[in-house]
Amino acid sequence: MEIVTKTYNRVLVQANKDGPRLAIDDKEAGASALGKEASHCNQDRQTSFAKGRAKTSVNKLNELGVEVNLESAAFARGGYFITCQESNPRQFPCDTGGCLGNVTNNKLASADVSSSARVELRLLTADSSDYRIKISKSGSSDLVATLIGPDGKEVKLNEPGGKDPVLRRASKGSYQLNLELPAVASKKGQDREELEKSATVRVQLIALPTQESPKTETPKPEASKPETPKSETPKPEASKSETPKSEAPKPETSKPETSKPETPKSEASKSKK
Repeated sequence: MEIVTKTYNRVLVQANKDGPRLAIDDKEAGASALGKEASHCNQDRQTSFAKGRAKTSVNKLNELGVEVNLESAAFARGGYFITCQESNPRQFPCDTGGCLGNVTNNKLASADVSSSARVELRLLTADSSDYRIKISKSGSSDLVATLIGPDGKEVKLNEPGGKDPVLRRASKGSYQLNLELPAVASKKGQDREELEKSATVRVQLIALPTQESPKTETPKPEASKPETPKSETPKPEASKSETPKSEAPKPETSKPETSKPETPKSEASKSKK
């Protein structure tokens, strides 16, 4: 088992005619934009402004555990400016009342921030142990965590019953845990919005004892039991049938052989006399 972690931060900001500005970095990214609002006759106005920052850090807990910290901050302040409705202030200076009537123009400022990381869990061999993956999250509820298996399909982070998913040794390959913490602020006119989000994710693998060894031991005695009665039953049957057959012919053959030579001896003696 091997754990490889990569981080990625992205910040996109824009304010009126300034931008879009994009910042990308593997550890920390930041960007800002300042609008260009200018009102006629120096009337009231507000400059649009956007700022964003994304940061990630990884702490190694042990060989089978890492901690990922994500931070995303976004700030957006809308802007507006006033233009004269009927008169041109260049021809009629503002101090002479050249701006008759006015129109308020609202402008947009936005900050799109994302801090993200990818934790790759590599099963190097197919005969490695089973691992239970424990993912604990804390901090912002906007954190998105998705686990993708070697087949490209999503693996549920919580199995039925609230148990953590198990990485089986049969699934050789890489599991990818994708983490993302977004923060998006967008305002127009006099409105403003500020977002600061942070989250911590701990990924811990726990090696599980193999459960295949007890399963393979149980069928062995079952297979040997039917073999013993089969081998015992034919042995006594064969011995009983063989003993009477061998004993019967032996005494029968020996008796007639002794009586036959005696009769011719007595007949010979009688004839001589």
